[in-house]
Amino acid sequence: MTDRSHRRTLLLFGTLAVYIVLQFIWWGVLLLRKDRELELLSMELQALGGTSADLPAQPAHKVLMVVGEGSVFLLLLLTVLFFTLRAIRRDLALARAQRNFLLAVTHELRTPIAAIKLQLQTLARPELDAAQRDALREQALTESDRLALLTDKVLLATRADEGVIALEQKDQDVMDLVRSVVDRARTQVASAHSLVLNGPDHLIVNTDAQALRSIADNLIENAAKYAPAGTAITVDVVKGREGWRLTVSDEGPGVPVTEKDRVFERFYRGGTEETRSVTGTGLGLYIVQRLVQRLGGAVHLRTRVPHGAIFAASFPNR
Repeated sequence: MTDRSHRRTLLLFGTLAVYIVLQFIWWGVLLLRKDRELELLSMELQALGGTSADLPAQPAHKVLMVVGEGSVFLLLLLTVLFFTLRAIRRDLALARAQRNFLLAVTHELRTPIAAIKLQLQTLARPELDAAQRDALREQALTESDRLALLTDKVLLATRADEGVIALEQKDQDVMDLVRSVVDRARTQVASAHSLVLNGPDHLIVNTDAQALRSIADNLIENAAKYAPAGTAITVDVVKGREGWRLTVSDEGPGVPVTEKDRVFERFYRGGTEETRSVTGTGLGLYIVQRLVQRLGGAVHLRTRVPHGAIFAASFPNR
């Protein structure tokens, strides 16, 4: 559903809501008028010496009763309209996010598929030497890994949303795990950045190796997407008395204050797929939050001074 359709839907609902409220007020006014007319007619009959026995009694508190009951009904009506509007806005936002996700994932899939096809077509040329063939095969494998990572990300996000993430926690050396992620990122997602890893030589904790790799992968990839090429991305592993912390800092533009509470939402990305220049699916930070919580920790976003963002995932000792 396009933004124009969203606006049309909200305008239609708003028009209908205003019409219902105005009609309710109008019928309330008409009812009070009819009550007043009956009261005047009764007074005229009495003044003429007739009888008003066949007319309903008009006690003085009738107006207050009508206004009071009408106000309660109007309040209930406005409450229902408010929650209905909120549900519509939520559904429209989800539909917009899903549409952006489909556009993004289509682009993300098309790029490596096109690259693999080109490399395979080039490999068919008989004039290539062994070194060129090896380079093309290596590039094709890299693009295949990219496809596999994207598929794993979508599947993991689905499992996270359904709450069925299976973990296999045991003693792991965090530094070995994070170091392997950083080394791979230097040649793939963050090849245009200076990637720095700080931490102790070894840190043994009870955790799930695959979940921790995915957390570090997504945080580094997110930093590399938004930080300018040539800037530094710093990964810190810090041991504390009550747990340990993994932080990823970048020198990018940072996250606007209005978006800080939404960056961990599924499918959420600033802007629209037609206007934003940074590719992505809007699943990375959502996966990070769900995995960190599944491991008993919490993830927070801070502003880096003078500019940039710091994502910090804190974990308890097990």
